[in-house]
Amino acid sequence: MTRGALLTISLATLGLGGMVYAFLNSASPYVTIAEAKQAGRQNVHLPGEILKPTLQTDITARQVRFRMKDEKGDEVQVVYNGPAPSNLGTATKVVAIGTMTGDVFECDKMLIKCPSKYEGEQKS
Repeated sequence: MTRGALLTISLATLGLGGMVYAFLNSASPYVTIAEAKQAGRQNVHLPGEILKPTLQTDITARQVRFRMKDEKGDEVQVVYNGPAPSNLGTATKVVAIGTMTGDVFECDKMLIKCPSKYEGEQKS
């Protein structure tokens, strides 16, 4: 093999290794509230239902606080650091991406799940 071919293969291997490393470090699992409390891991996805009466928005601090309930019935206080998403008022479910700190789940990313106008009606 020529020197140029070896250099190309080496650079391609290093680049691919770097991409795999970056992907594995940014990947985060979906967990329940109980798992988030036990895991102590950073960057986890915590899906749940927003408990509407607890929703508080602080525009000046750019912070949103609410309680979330997961499918197992466990609840946790969530603090979102960022501007309130425009569709938060109509949201039914949310996926908070962040870290459990004590009894509070702190996140800087949220995926809002709103009821779809394209879903069919439930038949009795």
